[in-house]
Amino acid sequence: MSQQRPFYVIINNFAGGGRTRQTWLQLVPILQQRHLSYTENFTQAPGHATKLAYDLATKYHTTTAESPILLVLGGDGTLHEALNGLQQVPDNPIPLAYIPCGSGNDFARGVGITTDPQQALAQILAAQKPLTLDIGRCNDLQQHTVSYFSNNIGIGFDANVVHITNRSVTKKYLNKYHAGSLAYLASLVKAFFSQKAFPVTVTADGQQRQFKRGFVVTTTNHPYFGGGVPLLASASVYNHHLDLVIMERVNVFYFILLFAMMFRQWHTKMPPVHHFHVRKLHVQTSAAEYGQADGEDLGKRRFDLEFSVAHQDFWFVPNK
Repeated sequence: MSQQRPFYVIINNFAGGGRTRQTWLQLVPILQQRHLSYTENFTQAPGHATKLAYDLATKYHTTTAESPILLVLGGDGTLHEALNGLQQVPDNPIPLAYIPCGSGNDFARGVGITTDPQQALAQILAAQKPLTLDIGRCNDLQQHTVSYFSNNIGIGFDANVVHITNRSVTKKYLNKYHAGSLAYLASLVKAFFSQKAFPVTVTADGQQRQFKRGFVVTTTNHPYFGGGVPLLASASVYNHHLDLVIMERVNVFYFILLFAMMFRQWHTKMPPVHHFHVRKLHVQTSAAEYGQADGEDLGKRRFDLEFSVAHQDFWFVPNK
């Protein structure tokens, strides 16, 4: 399969503190020097990347013409939108390429895409065929919707961190200096003291378990969340499973210990941490809690979510 397939480019005007447009302008000469065809599209509002990706997938779903590569420049939220646009059209032929320009960039970290834009483009140009990766499928029984995620869906603490961070002036300031990950760290303390324990019911492998003091309830597709925190090193986009990590509410000192142990992956051996490694999963909360999907705020509500594994073709050569 030839690398000369054209690129259909979606550039998020707002990701990374507005520097994404400048990143794109730095990459255009490289494409031109390689005589590669591209069509550029700048997002105008939240959700626009989903519509652009959906329209593209629909167009090439019914034609025998060779499809372009969908190239996304933005953060994890932009990738989330584009992924959902493509997945709305079953069996579409569009592979997805990604150059991370956001504040967290967890997907790039989890699959081996460098955060240097020119090197990330080099990984894309080096590819000769699509790379099929696992993604998560989420059936929301409360909202009667189906969505897809590349990173994770969290309920409780990590979602509260996202909620606080996305409304933070600090995030916008730090993004200008390529230090957006620090915005997540700045929100941790506030989220810890505002997030209360909550009951959660998990059904996995036909067995139902109840946890009365849920605090972190995160279903993940790869190791990272929150701008580089290693939630679970064994999680992988290649193993056709999803991983659910539940951490129960503990005091601040124990929490600091658990958080530090995450970086050594010792936290999963501690009593307040529970791990599920499954293909299908059902998670329910009886109280209204914050939720997040790939770093996008889902608001505060009750959740009744069924998870399963889906797949998406990507276009890049992973870093080893």
